[in-house]
Amino acid sequence: MAFANIQLPPNLVLEPMLVDLVNKLALDMPAFTFTTKGMPSNELNYATAKTSICDKEVKAPDGFQFLNRLKVYKGPELLGELYLDRRYRNRSSDIVYCIKSWRIENQRGSTNTSATTKITGAARLAKKHFVPQNMVEIMDKAASELQHGLFHSLRDLLRPIHNNQLGPNQTLMQKFLYQIMNGEADPAGADVIRQHFTSDKYHKAMSECMLAEKMEKLKYKAVVHHNNAFLIRPVTGEMEYKSFDELPEYMQNAIGVLQLMEDNELVDDIGFRLNDTNFLILEK
Repeated sequence: MAFANIQLPPNLVLEPMLVDLVNKLALDMPAFTFTTKGMPSNELNYATAKTSICDKEVKAPDGFQFLNRLKVYKGPELLGELYLDRRYRNRSSDIVYCIKSWRIENQRGSTNTSATTKITGAARLAKKHFVPQNMVEIMDKAASELQHGLFHSLRDLLRPIHNNQLGPNQTLMQKFLYQIMNGEADPAGADVIRQHFTSDKYHKAMSECMLAEKMEKLKYKAVVHHNNAFLIRPVTGEMEYKSFDELPEYMQNAIGVLQLMEDNELVDDIGFRLNDTNFLILEK
């Protein structure tokens, strides 16, 4: 039986040991998609073979390869992965079903993966852990990524000036300042230093540095575009979920501007864009 939510490349078929598990999950969870989407080519190559992982005598049909790994989505959200692996014990080994999800937190072994030899156990693990994020989880994840992105963007803007990457020769600069402070009318190197500090390159770096210094002191609302509306978490207070029309005018304007910017870009007196769905907007 073919399921519309099992979506494989045309040259791949499921590893025989995976078929019953994936079919059961596809039937029980019709809103989920089981696919190779988002799988890097090297990972996909590692997850395919012409013979079965369980029995090398079992070969894929002509023109096909077996696939032993799938990603699981609900809409655009990646919920996790399921795959087969070999687990070694003493002098023997078993093929195990592996369920990988950010919701799994192991103290030992693979941090985000649980394994079992039983198909019923694998199905139970998948149903337990392949759960879409709720709104609080979406915001928590986005807020963390936003703070991380803002930190790195500020650092990149500050670095050229703070680390003196664009400054003139330090000996020349010290002589110049010494002569200025001691009242000499025509300090040595004045033309070179003047040319340096009035260059377009230095002007751009200093403008970006001053913007970063200003904006790193400010407070922001975290804003996430989700399901055609917006999750908003202020610095203090409760998280809100509003349509665009319900937002105050200054937030509507800020979102309109940030949606036109590049990723990881700061906008003076407005906020920060991490990507096309996650923003920081200045508190008013």
